[in-house]
Amino acid sequence: MTSGPAAGPPADSSPVGASPVGEERHASWLELFFDLVVVAGIGMLAHLLQEDHGAGGVALYVVAYTAFWLLWACFTTYGNLAGDAARPGPMLAGMAALAVMIAAVPGIHDEHARAFAIAYVAGRLVAARRWERTTVVVDLPVVQTLGGVVPWIVSWWFEGTTQHVLWAAGLAIDLLLLLRASGERLAQRAQERLDEVRRRLVSSRRRPRGRGAPELPARVATAASDVPHLGERLGLFVIIVLGEGLIQAVDAASEAAWDRALAVAGAGAFALLVALWALCVRSGYAGVGLLRAGAVGPRTAWFLHLVTTGALATLAGALGGVLGEPARALERGELALLVGAFVVHGLVSAAAHAATGDGRRALVLAVPTLAAGAVAALAGGALSAAGLVWVLAGALLVELALDRRAGRARS
Repeated sequence: MTSGPAAGPPADSSPVGASPVGEERHASWLELFFDLVVVAGIGMLAHLLQEDHGAGGVALYVVAYTAFWLLWACFTTYGNLAGDAARPGPMLAGMAALAVMIAAVPGIHDEHARAFAIAYVAGRLVAARRWERTTVVVDLPVVQTLGGVVPWIVSWWFEGTTQHVLWAAGLAIDLLLLLRASGERLAQRAQERLDEVRRRLVSSRRRPRGRGAPELPARVATAASDVPHLGERLGLFVIIVLGEGLIQAVDAASEAAWDRALAVAGAGAFALLVALWALCVRSGYAGVGLLRAGAVGPRTAWFLHLVTTGALATLAGALGGVLGEPARALERGELALLVGAFVVHGLVSAAAHAATGDGRRALVLAVPTLAAGAVAALAGGALSAAGLVWVLAGALLVELALDRRAGRARS
């Protein structure tokens, strides 16, 4: 394993963080311990969604989930690139920041909103400090850039909707950087800044301040992801999200009347979660159903993972809300939330396949997804919770069957 980011960059521009040839690295005990905070976070955010599934509640949920995911991604990137050199201190500090954010969720509308924002800013600052100025993280540049943190700091002096809008603005800045910033361009700009600093030092005949200060390197180092390890980390997050869906379903079943409707709904929820696992983990990548590992670059994988896990977390969180009374007709808001999350996940997965040139799998995912959404929309209030769960699960089972059939035909 090459030296981690905290040890300083190498003297050339070779990638930092890649595993040695032939060596496959798995999640460390430190990384698995860090992921425990995700278990608590997804569960708490699910309760936030169940309390208010109106437009305003869903919008705040999306902002809170994105902030939680982005901070998790920053420290996951540190672990991915540092490898065995990853230090417990930064990871545990990130874990503590995420824990404060989770604890603040029940009061995120009022008294605990500022604590949520302060913890997020503190976590981002800790994550950014792990990187040398002469190292560029090309796959998740938001780790090092703190422009999106500024609106969060400003939000400390506001309350209510204004505060939440500032959070959304900060996250939008970071996501635009993730989508639009070129790794090569970032490295080039960093190299230009380094060259300028070196020229000034030479022209003024000055050396870096500080006794025993290290010499500035001649070239900027680029930190590229360990792709197999990253795929494992992204997959573990998806498993945690699906596990939370199972917890929500079991918790709802424990308090519901144990009758035929619950048995039908419980079997449907289990089939739904198992099918999602088969599509997105066993046969998928970055939360995208049936996507081959490494089919997209790390930066695209990060964005896809945000959207797909957000949709899956919404679906998982809503399951508990509908299984408590499986025979009742769903309210319009509940129906829109469940079906909307399901359709978003399916269509994003289909779009990812279309972008990679796999039109067959794009159709396999898109057609059953849209058919299930149409059935749910047409049935409307006549569809019970148990019926909706089976409509969604049935669409996923059809997708798995179609893909398996196509695979047999090719062989």
